[in-house]
Amino acid sequence: MSVIRNAQLDWNESGTPISNQFDDVYFSNANGLEESRYVFIQQNHLTTRWDTFKKSRFVIAETGFGTGLNFLAVWHAFKQFRQQTPDAALTQLHFISFEKYPVNIDDLIKAHHAWPELADLAKELQQHYPIAVPECHRLVLADGMITLDLWFGDIHDSLPKIAQNEEGLVDAWFLDGFAPSKNQDMWNDALFSGMAKLTKSQGTCATFTAAGFVRRGLIDAGFDMKKVKGFGTKREMIAGTLTQKIAQTNIAPWFQRVPSSHISTEDNIAIIGGGIASATLALALHRRGVNVTLYCEDNTPALGASGNRQGALYPLIAEPEAPLNRFFAPAFLFARQLVKQASQQLEFDHDFCGVTQLAWNDKAKSKLDKMLLNQYPERLLQSLNAEETSETLGLEVDVDSIYYPLGGWLCPQQLTQALIYELDRQPNFDARFETKIKSLVFNTEDESWNLTSGDQSFHHGCVVVANGHQFSRFEQLQPIAATSVKGQVSHIPTTDTLAKLNTVLCYDGYMTPQNTNNGHHCIGASYDRSHIDHEFDPDAQLSNGERLKNCIPNQRWPNDVDTSGNQSRQGIRSVTRDHLPFVGNVCQFEPVVQGYAELDPQILRKRSDLMPDVPIYPNLFCMVGLGARGLCSAPLLAETLASQIVGDPLPLPIEVLEKIHPARMWVRKMLKGRPINEKS
Repeated sequence: MSVIRNAQLDWNESGTPISNQFDDVYFSNANGLEESRYVFIQQNHLTTRWDTFKKSRFVIAETGFGTGLNFLAVWHAFKQFRQQTPDAALTQLHFISFEKYPVNIDDLIKAHHAWPELADLAKELQQHYPIAVPECHRLVLADGMITLDLWFGDIHDSLPKIAQNEEGLVDAWFLDGFAPSKNQDMWNDALFSGMAKLTKSQGTCATFTAAGFVRRGLIDAGFDMKKVKGFGTKREMIAGTLTQKIAQTNIAPWFQRVPSSHISTEDNIAIIGGGIASATLALALHRRGVNVTLYCEDNTPALGASGNRQGALYPLIAEPEAPLNRFFAPAFLFARQLVKQASQQLEFDHDFCGVTQLAWNDKAKSKLDKMLLNQYPERLLQSLNAEETSETLGLEVDVDSIYYPLGGWLCPQQLTQALIYELDRQPNFDARFETKIKSLVFNTEDESWNLTSGDQSFHHGCVVVANGHQFSRFEQLQPIAATSVKGQVSHIPTTDTLAKLNTVLCYDGYMTPQNTNNGHHCIGASYDRSHIDHEFDPDAQLSNGERLKNCIPNQRWPNDVDTSGNQSRQGIRSVTRDHLPFVGNVCQFEPVVQGYAELDPQILRKRSDLMPDVPIYPNLFCMVGLGARGLCSAPLLAETLASQIVGDPLPLPIEVLEKIHPARMWVRKMLKGRPINEKS
């Protein structure tokens, strides 16, 4: 995984930013905003197409994000369109952009001063603009009306990572970036071919350049290109339409992601569960205008694993190239985005106070040293020596650490409840509490599902199981390889000394700063595979305190931790062997074995187009196995699954989508020629 470097800028006498890497301006000195509108909005005929567009989401892709000018311009135009035509079928704009050298936030803000009419939109973009971490960063803006996917990295690396279906994803292309003479690595046939693969039939493209090799390359890729009048004093530019669409997908047959066939305005999706996974998924679907019914067996949300008082929010990072990094780094930033947006409307305890992870023994130090090899920006994580660690914590320690300045803690129970209760006030959402769904029965005639609860039965076109460790209640999900683990968190009263703790502290356990609303810290958590219950465990209570003392043996302040009051909470989490969840279509185990097991693994590994797609239960999805990192992972997983269900572009690269696929454990063994069984 490549290291992302920020753009290095100078500013000319007109106040226009200039790239040091490419020795070119980011936008026109004369009127960059008007040029953007003319070249990309007018020549893609966007406003005319929006009027008659039959789908709810229009997708634009761009080859260079830069300062975000084109994005802000089209957001502004789409906002006006929605105000003028509120009854139009088109309600959402999805913008995908690629950037090799992201502009840093300070330069971004400075550049935005040039367009005061876009100030409100620019401010919202600035609030959620991501740090320079590789892969896709999804920003959900304007209450879900606008979605921005920012892919940081070389576009030639990023384009093949986007999961593409046979129909294509993109309705219009903004072929931007620095001039071809300045940026020869980008402007080539590989780019034009990649664009065509992602574009829908009759999708359009426009670019400021009229270079012959660009026009010819796009024509060879399947676009019908024409020269048109350039902006201002520029003589020519080119624009065109994809007329020769080749249907193809880049997803392996055993990792296919099939949308729901029931997503019309009359359909209603059922979510089974009541925790953070269900809440964030319900929110993601609600933003897409989908009707949702949530079935929760308890009388209120978040009484299961999402019911803790304080949970740490920080990414799970490993050595370079580890699949965990490629998911958890962007997932953490997306979770922060959701928390910040939710806190503007909802009340729940939280504090972005930072998270400090101690190198408390040689093994922990080796692990942290490997994490630093990723060369992430210091805004994501930074190395501290013992003195710096003590100063950051507010309490003395004598070991080094890694510090996550953007991390912190929140109350998952309050957040989950606030999200679900707020959704329950909306007309297209219904929360049904004290309704335990016990079985799922498939209707072959219309590929829908009957859900049974006691003597009640409910009918839904699409069902998502997101009920934590209880997913195995349903026979369709029983082969999924996740294990139930009990965890006990201790609630300890603060003291004058413990109150000095400034950040979440992680070691062979974790301890939160005090919640000033109740004067308690949370410390934990135990890990018990043998007792899957909610009974108080005195040994776990004692161990929670002792582990802190054992990890910081040379300091006296851990002795202030008093677990003798036996205040605690028990929860059952669902964990996986590779620390990644299962999200996507629920697959049929027996047909998978029968369909693949007799095939030569060497042939399978070639991903031949002759291989059958993985057998699934139609319109049945799952989001399970989130383990102890659900606060960090759930928001982006929910966004990914909601996108899959309705057929939107996915916010994760193909390699990560494979790592969270519900069939991955079985496929992994089959590709190695090993026998498989349920729970492999």
